[in-house]
Amino acid sequence: MIENWIDALTKVWEVETGRGGKVNSYRLFEKDEFPENIPLDQPVALTFVDSVDFEYSQGGPAIALWRGTAEFSLTPDNSKQRIPLVMRYFNRIMVAAASNITLGGKVNYFVLEGTNSIEMVVRSYGNAGQEHLGLTVRWLVKEILNDLEVTG
Repeated sequence: MIENWIDALTKVWEVETGRGGKVNSYRLFEKDEFPENIPLDQPVALTFVDSVDFEYSQGGPAIALWRGTAEFSLTPDNSKQRIPLVMRYFNRIMVAAASNITLGGKVNYFVLEGTNSIEMVVRSYGNAGQEHLGLTVRWLVKEILNDLEVTG
């Protein structure tokens, strides 16, 4: 179930910033710390579940395909001079995802979605309202729910 792996997924986004720190990736279940506002003086990642496709049958496995988005806010503004900094995160994120394909054995697989897996964006979030540069990362998790009993 999602509560068993979503925080492991958020930890994948804690990539190096290149300035001696790591991206602050907020938890959803361990700490229930999803913020109303984000600091713009440090890189942060917010993880969302967008949808789930659920298949089950009596006597067969129950399978959940979870699709979601991680929103990285990486700069304090939308200055074009910061684009090289943002571009450095593409590889960091791809390596982190590829290195955690089962989220420590918690899921069957975790991958970045096919088309536009990582996209550079200008965003604003919460009351901060300040436009800033970031990345949108689309992900997919396949989970076989062995503990789910389907009865007729």
